[in-house]
Amino acid sequence: MTEIFVHADLTQLAHCQSLLEEAGIESVIQNETTHDLIVGLPDPLRQPRLCVTNDADAGRARELLRDVESAGQKETPEWKCPQCGEIVPGNFGTCWKCEAPRPAAD
Repeated sequence: MTEIFVHADLTQLAHCQSLLEEAGIESVIQNETTHDLIVGLPDPLRQPRLCVTNDADAGRARELLRDVESAGQKETPEWKCPQCGEIVPGNFGTCWKCEAPRPAAD
């Protein structure tokens, strides 16, 4: 088993796992539940991580996820939902609360 991607956001890891699954690469997410056992204290050893089950797939998996990792490094500003007023993360295209679409940039 080889670690491919580490991220605090489980949804990001699940997305990456789906991409690998579509490419026929088996993987598992480790530390799904242990990362938040000690609230407020960052612990790199408990960070959720995506691992491929077959070590031979590691290089191909990293190549597939390269764009995902670089996209995650770009900061996108949060936006306010025009329908419900909720503050939504910049990488969301719709409001997480009411599912209203992100307004067009002025």
